[in-house]
Amino acid sequence: MFQTKCMIENIRELGSDYYLIELNCPEIAKEARPGHFVNVRITGVQFVILRRPLAVFDVVGNTVKLFMKVAGRGTKWMSQCRPGTELDIVGPLGKGLFEINSVKRIILVAGGVGLAPLYYFLSYYKKENVEKVLFYGARKSDHLYFQNELISLTNKCYFVTEDGSLGEKGMVNEELRKFFLLSEPRSDDLIMTCGPNPMIKEIVKFAHSEKIQCQVSLESYMGCGTGVCLSCVVPSNDTREDGEKYFQVCCEGPVVDSKRIDESFFDN
Repeated sequence: MFQTKCMIENIRELGSDYYLIELNCPEIAKEARPGHFVNVRITGVQFVILRRPLAVFDVVGNTVKLFMKVAGRGTKWMSQCRPGTELDIVGPLGKGLFEINSVKRIILVAGGVGLAPLYYFLSYYKKENVEKVLFYGARKSDHLYFQNELISLTNKCYFVTEDGSLGEKGMVNEELRKFFLLSEPRSDDLIMTCGPNPMIKEIVKFAHSEKIQCQVSLESYMGCGTGVCLSCVVPSNDTREDGEKYFQVCCEGPVVDSKRIDESFFDN
């Protein structure tokens, strides 16, 4: 983990308040792995004290890429930065990372900015001899980004929009079910997912019902990223040695086995 100043090399507005930020961060680029995130310090914004966590989207050489949607004053400030601006970054953070193990087919399910850690997984393991199938969902076609890149990084890529403007019409969890109706679950399957909680809830329920391994990258607010502030605790199906039935996303995740998560978390 490093605290370092990273210069913005490029910032690209993708549309609908989504942005791709490219940072020159050689120290973080060298250590980052799929599932890691960074914490960005926000400066000059009233009442914004804690850093903003963002999943690593990709790493190319010394460049770390972040995929972001404006959701408040902190991310709004980041979207208005320009190339040459220095950001105070802490990272790479997180101990829970995506793991392939001995699986032969990986089904990735992404919603919104939940694409970020899954994209990095696909990019990082692009030469790995394992079948990769992606389901990427959004409200409409304008919110589905990096389509050509995703097609080139996967064996099969399914785009899903709620309004039917691109790909299949509906929700990604529905398309996932259809996929497994045509292709029976195998013992060497693994589902990886990240996105809005309602989407993850349905994916996890399906994975458990079909007895498919499932790794979830959680999006809980991580104020410090180091386990101090306790803002990212999640109810757990496990009981820790100290009797607590919670785990911290920043220290034990953000990627966790779906069986660890008490499903009440998705209803908050």
